[in-house]
Amino acid sequence: METIIIGQGYNLTENTSVAQELINQFESNRYSTFTCLVAFASYGGISALTKYILDAKEKGVIIKVILGVDQQGTSKEALEEVLTWGVDAKIYHTLSAPIFHPKIYLFENEDIFTMIVGSNNLTEMGLVKNVECSLLIKDIRSNPVYGKFHEYWKSILNGSENNLYTITQEIIDKLYKNKIITSELDRTIKYDNSNKKSNETEYNGISFSNTKIQKNPKGFVPKRLITVKTTTTGKSGQDEDPIIDNKSFPIEEEVLIAEIGAGTRWKQINFPIQIFQNFFGAEKGNNNYRIELVNIAKDGTLGEVENRQAVSVKSNNFRFEINCAETNKANPSGEDRPIGIFVKLEPSKFLYQVIMPDDSVYVRIKNYLYNESTIRRKSELRRHIVHVEAIHALYPELII
Repeated sequence: METIIIGQGYNLTENTSVAQELINQFESNRYSTFTCLVAFASYGGISALTKYILDAKEKGVIIKVILGVDQQGTSKEALEEVLTWGVDAKIYHTLSAPIFHPKIYLFENEDIFTMIVGSNNLTEMGLVKNVECSLLIKDIRSNPVYGKFHEYWKSILNGSENNLYTITQEIIDKLYKNKIITSELDRTIKYDNSNKKSNETEYNGISFSNTKIQKNPKGFVPKRLITVKTTTTGKSGQDEDPIIDNKSFPIEEEVLIAEIGAGTRWKQINFPIQIFQNFFGAEKGNNNYRIELVNIAKDGTLGEVENRQAVSVKSNNFRFEINCAETNKANPSGEDRPIGIFVKLEPSKFLYQVIMPDDSVYVRIKNYLYNESTIRRKSELRRHIVHVEAIHALYPELII
């Protein structure tokens, strides 16, 4: 028998995490089944395992997922990502006071099992970054622990438990409508303290400080969401106030921060050939390539879809045009240039926002851009492609 204590989030030099152990077990290709019983799940935690779940499923591994939805600890987007797995996935929920709170990850084959039991929820924070502790047990199936586990959880594992509900889009929508589950944005604010920015805060005379956060292990890549506001009118049309709702989009890891040039035609933004091709997917000399751009206004609402042509000319000028409230004004005078933030949704679909010199976030973004980017000549505009984590820390008001 092998037993391992998986410490996490505290002694960072050890760099151990349940996320890493889950990846190790999936990549071992030793197991025919994977089962988890977990209280809370986030979109980040679920999506980071999607690759491994789908790979295992393709190899014939039988996968069973039972999640809790108590205390709004599981998000709507997390359950929708689980739905894409196409596996045996259920929620456990009752109206009684006790909540569904286990954190168990079990790999099995006909001879051996590996079980991870501890405090780690199926969230990015729970699998990597929180201070957590779990026990990994690996042994032959005759170990009494294996038998006791299956005996205790029998009705949940075989699906006969009355309080189990198969995860479908219909039940996800009903859970969300009845506020049993919440959006990923609200779940993050409630549990992950994503908006805490100060290094030291005093609470009733007690001073608390921040500590370093453990980095995700290689191969554990949570998908990210950008949250924007959408508006719709009521059924009777203009006589009713618009309905404002939050909508989240999955985004890729790269975000472009780019200074925008001066002149009356400043909505035509020029890019270096490397960014034109590698970030936007365009090709030098191919003016038939098009992308979709959607502006995020400062109040968080989305503009109309802009279908834009890639413009590539012989003078090595490579550009796309944007059109938003900011570009419909005169280009600001002075040394400070507007800055565009481009968030990639898909290879040819992007959200963007234009930050003006008088915006409160401008100095923060400009300083970061100037520190991180390199230029060959003084007049060159600054551009820098960053990981989504960096822009999240830099500009939390743009919720990603």
